[in-house]
Amino acid sequence: MKKSDKYILGIDIGGTNFRIGLVDRDYEITEFQIKPITELQNGDFINNLIKQIDFYLSKYKGKIEAIGIGFPSIVSKDKKYVYSTPNIPNLDNINVTDSLEKLIDIPVYINKDVNLLMLKDIKENNIPDNSIAIGLYIGTGFGNSIFINGKIIEGKHGVAGELGHIPVLDSKEVCACGNTGCIEMHASGKKLKRILDENFPETDINDIFIKHGDTLILEDFIKALSIPAVTEINILDPDYIIIAGGVPMMKGFPIEKLKKFIYEGSRKPYPAEDLNIIVTNHDQKSGILGAAYYIDGIKTGN
Repeated sequence: MKKSDKYILGIDIGGTNFRIGLVDRDYEITEFQIKPITELQNGDFINNLIKQIDFYLSKYKGKIEAIGIGFPSIVSKDKKYVYSTPNIPNLDNINVTDSLEKLIDIPVYINKDVNLLMLKDIKENNIPDNSIAIGLYIGTGFGNSIFINGKIIEGKHGVAGELGHIPVLDSKEVCACGNTGCIEMHASGKKLKRILDENFPETDINDIFIKHGDTLILEDFIKALSIPAVTEINILDPDYIIIAGGVPMMKGFPIEKLKKFIYEGSRKPYPAEDLNIIVTNHDQKSGILGAAYYIDGIKTGN
């Protein structure tokens, strides 16, 4: 028997698609949909988002308690504004929370998508509150979330954890954020796509590690992925290191080689000799479930 017939509507905004669905009190997802991000981009973003939400509000009238949205963006500390979204054009400087709440009269909560994934990983891996955990989410970019003593660390402006934007010495690569030399330009799905196009254009990107994983250029790519990881590990000495995202989940991805490079770059003897690395699997519904955990945490004060 279900705890109640109330729902949280979760929305996970991505660079190519967005995902939307209802989460019940047993954390089961229904009415799940995946749609192209262009359905939100063409025209006014808020109005387009309202159109998607209206389907659920009409069908489940009075049963949706709150809406949680994860953005691949810089989100303000008060969790109202999306400041900057490097990988999605025209999704900048928008007051999402107030704009939506005026139109639908339901509480709306937004956050960085990686923070919602981190909350899911924390809960499902039973990571205790009195610990330090870092989440390394390697997809189109290099996402990061930091969990210390039961809280996601946000920083003064809400933008802590921008690990992908650590500058690399002598790099001339221009990042979508506007800076030059961000590590994300060398350690991300974007970089992997450039490697494919320039070196293995006949290969499907899903097979790149299966067919070319032993090449020097891909070994250098894996080593590049270890650099932001090692940087944060040496600063925080975490109890748990979570690795996830579309890149580590690719067929043939050399996770043991990445772990080796992380060990080699970590300070000896510690934290190097006691690295607790957890590789987690996410699917298309993970961000939606993370949104529900996020809202429930707000309601309970956790």
